[in-house]
Amino acid sequence: MYCNGHDISPHIQGMLEKFFKTKKVLWKPSKSHIKSMIPVDLKVEVLSTYEMKGVTDKHRISRKAKDCSGILNANPKRKRKDGVYVIYPDGHTRKEVFCDMTTEGGGWTVIQRRKDGSTDFYRTWKEYKHGFGDPSKNYWIGNDVINILTNGTPQLLRVDLQRFNGEKGYAKYSRFSVDNESNKYKLNVSGFSGTIGDALKYQNNMKFTTKDQDNDRHGGNNCAQAFHGAWWYDACHGSNLNGLYTGSAVISSEHPVWYYWKGKHEALKRTQMMIRPKNK
Repeated sequence: MYCNGHDISPHIQGMLEKFFKTKKVLWKPSKSHIKSMIPVDLKVEVLSTYEMKGVTDKHRISRKAKDCSGILNANPKRKRKDGVYVIYPDGHTRKEVFCDMTTEGGGWTVIQRRKDGSTDFYRTWKEYKHGFGDPSKNYWIGNDVINILTNGTPQLLRVDLQRFNGEKGYAKYSRFSVDNESNKYKLNVSGFSGTIGDALKYQNNMKFTTKDQDNDRHGGNNCAQAFHGAWWYDACHGSNLNGLYTGSAVISSEHPVWYYWKGKHEALKRTQMMIRPKNK
C-alpha cells in the first residue's frame, strides 16, 4: 500500500476480512511494521503481514508428513490408494516417493523399486546419496533419506520380489536402520520372517559400496564394479537388488538376485523394498 499525501486504501483490513469471509477462510492480522520510509514528497511504503488460518476447498490443511505412514494416519481414506505422494523426511525438504497403502494395512514408504530395465542403477555414490529415478516406475529414494527415516523411529523393512515365471515372495525384518554418510550408510537389519529366505543376513553391518567408492570387505576388488550394482556388500553378496536388470531369469550374480529364495543367483523381474514405523 502506497501513500502520497493521502491513504489510497484506508479500509484494506476491512476489505480483506470481507474477502476471506466470502471464501470461508478464518484469518487474523499477525503483525504490521514499517518496511521503509523515503522522505520524498511524503511517500511512505507500508508492508502489512497477515496470518491466514482456515480451510480451502473443504479440505483441512494438515502438517507435512514425514513418511507414507504419516500421510495415511492424517487421511485414512488414502488406504488402498497406492501411488506417488509427497513427503518431507526432515520436515522441510520435499521428496516424491511411492507409497504402498495396501499391504498389511498400508503406510509403507518404498525406498527401492524396480519394474523393468528402463532405469540404470549402476550409479555413483553421490547419486545413491540423493536418490534417482521415477517413483512410479524404478527408483532409489536416496541414502540420506533412508538414514533420516530409520533413525529415531524404529522401522520395519519389507522386501517384495517377483520371478519371471510370476511367482512372488517376501521377506520382512523387525529391525532396520541405515547409518549416516560419515559411517558409510552402514546397514543394521535383523528379525527375519517371510517366504524367500534371509538374504540380508550376509549384508548386515556392512557399509554401502558404489562403483566409485569401495567400502566392502573383498580385498582388492570393488564388489559394485564386479557385480554391476551398489549395495551393502561384504565379500560380496547373497542379494544384489540394484544389479544389472535383464529381461529373463538368467543365472548370474551381477543381476538383481536374492540367493536364499531358490538357492541360486536367478535374475528377478520385480523388486521392491519398503519401510514403515514399527508402532504403526
